[in-house]
Amino acid sequence: MEVKTYIGKDNRVRYYYKDINGNNRFGSYPRILMEQKLGRPLEPNEDVHHIDGNPLNNDLTNLTVVQHGKHQQEHSTKYVNTTETCVICGKFFQVTGHKWSRIVADIHRGKNRTLTCSKSCAGKVGDYPNLYNSMERIIEVENLVNKSR
Repeated sequence: MEVKTYIGKDNRVRYYYKDINGNNRFGSYPRILMEQKLGRPLEPNEDVHHIDGNPLNNDLTNLTVVQHGKHQQEHSTKYVNTTETCVICGKFFQVTGHKWSRIVADIHRGKNRTLTCSKSCAGKVGDYPNLYNSMERIIEVENLVNKSR
């Protein structure tokens, strides 16, 4: 069985191989590294965390096993609450740290996200092809968070 690795849209290292039936099987490369290190399969509620925050650094000294809930909590506190302006109607609205983490995750998955105040305004985004790029604002917010640490 030949295992191959690749970098997914979410900028994380994944692996794939063909099973005995010829079906493609996929998974998290850091997860199998940690399972080999521990000599046991990880439990479904266990995640592999990159200590330095770099998902491409899969050195075993940079990986640790954490409970899924704690892992989610740690990553959701990366962003701060901000006040934004809707690109459709101009209304001010709050974006929570949790919502920022979802927006960033969607963009890393290749989805085109635009900052809007409501589902109604989000539905109108397609009518305006040259809108403000959410990625620019995400970079600004990440810089703000890094300065406060």
